Amino acid sequence: MTRTSENFDLLSEMKDGNNKLLTVLDLSDTIFLLINKEGNVEFINKAGCVLLGYPKNKIIGKNWIKNFIPGNYRDELSKKVEDFYQSAHESFAVNENAILTKSGEEKCILWHNSLIFNEQREVAGILGSGLDITERKKSEKVQQVISKILQAANSSGNLNEFFSFIRTSVSELMPAENFYIALHDREANIINFPYFVDQVDKVAPQKRLGRGLTEYVLRSGKSILVNSAKDEELVASGEVDLIGSPTCIWLGIPLKIQEVTIGVLVVQDYKEEKTYGDREKEILEVISFAISRAIERKRVEEEKSDLIEKLRQLNTSKDKLISLISHDLRSPFNSLLGFSEILNSEYDSLTHDEIREYLRVIYDTSKNLYNMTNNLLQFSRIQMGRVDFNPTRINLSKLIRTSLNLIKGNAIKKQINLLLDVDNSIYVIVDEDMINSIIQNLVSNAIKFTRKGGDVKISATKTEQADGGFIKVSVEDNGIGMSEASIENIFGNKINSTPGTEKEYGTGLGLLLVKEFVEKNGGRLSVHSKVNSGSTFSFTIPEEKE
Repeated sequence: MTRTSENFDLLSEMKDGNNKLLTVLDLSDTIFLLINKEGNVEFINKAGCVLLGYPKNKIIGKNWIKNFIPGNYRDELSKKVEDFYQSAHESFAVNENAILTKSGEEKCILWHNSLIFNEQREVAGILGSGLDITERKKSEKVQQVISKILQAANSSGNLNEFFSFIRTSVSELMPAENFYIALHDREANIINFPYFVDQVDKVAPQKRLGRGLTEYVLRSGKSILVNSAKDEELVASGEVDLIGSPTCIWLGIPLKIQEVTIGVLVVQDYKEEKTYGDREKEILEVISFAISRAIERKRVEEEKSDLIEKLRQLNTSKDKLISLISHDLRSPFNSLLGFSEILNSEYDSLTHDEIREYLRVIYDTSKNLYNMTNNLLQFSRIQMGRVDFNPTRINLSKLIRTSLNLIKGNAIKKQINLLLDVDNSIYVIVDEDMINSIIQNLVSNAIKFTRKGGDVKISATKTEQADGGFIKVSVEDNGIGMSEASIENIFGNKINSTPGTEKEYGTGLGLLLVKEFVEKNGGRLSVHSKVNSGSTFSFTIPEEKE
């Protein structure tokens, strides 16, 4: 008997209702499906009915592709079936395709298909036996994702790029439109959100540990799937507080290194509660270990790079300091030694006016040398992290006047007009010593680079920033100004010493100290200047609120 007649006999037996054969097929765990040339279901066994979720009478007679294949696969499968029919000499084929169950879930089936022929040896349909390989395919996909994450963790690139890659990888397994990674800084006891993508909440600033769902996972060290009912239960029990926009489903997975929870990976959906379930929770738990190790490795790499860069900067600063000490400080010492030697060896032959002039030079040089040495000491303390920050409430006008009293002699000597425009009602929260240093350095620089008879104005105005009220203090002069390259040196932390209009000495550290101290007080330094058109240095400091 030929294979063609065997196929036809099988079809005939099935259609004639051979109970023995149908019973055998129904007892099998393998799916058996018979469709005719028009694509309608002629037979399906119990295993197929159970998988689809329909009784037989809801499947028999229905078009297989139109009713039980996901829409995005229908055209492709129709083409494959047509090609199978056309190549009748190849009466056996193996393929994988998805089917759509009654619950809306997609299942991946591995089919072994055989053509069925009628008595006229014409193709009458297809007999297929199928195995549900959905779980196997999911497991393979999870392994692929883990492999990609581990490979990415060993590649170059910063953490933000890596977090974006993690989200892309997770989205291959489940929806990830709302996805974030929270990391716990144990020393500062705060939560950072180095990666945050969300359809509702656009930003997630760092915060101290509270009682949100993220913190709940950090405390418990366990994964949790939270729908609306579970959220209400946790709030009622006092475990969490209502924080952020409410979601329909929230899934948080702890990220651990050696049983210590370092952070949380979260996916959430604002519209559909069924988006995530136990399956998605299990998948994320499987890949969380790989993610944790990768995050830790990336963090170590970045910390190592930061440390190397800091050491490089420290070496540069050290070399520059040595250069300053050996060069810039040598000039005033030479001046002191030279004039001291003249006074010592030729005192009896000098006139009273000459003695007075030499003493004035010695005094001015000593004063400049003191200021330079003081800046050097302060700068070195900053580099070693030995500067204490002690903010207090203080009247700004009084603070500035005290600072100006210490340096007004320089202004008088160069006939510079010091103009003060600061309201007596302004109070600020700052470190007094640091602000004194800022004012003295900025005003001294303004005097240094302003010609005789010029003006230096110190003013203060209130301003608003995103994080609260600030006072903007400006030191404005009509001196020789600065080039763009000189301004870039300030913000590039480069040390650059330039003589003043009267050949005044300096170390170039003053503005670096100003920038450091302004930032330590929570403000920002800005500069507006043009060559021969004067300069305005401004900085912000937090305003004291009633």
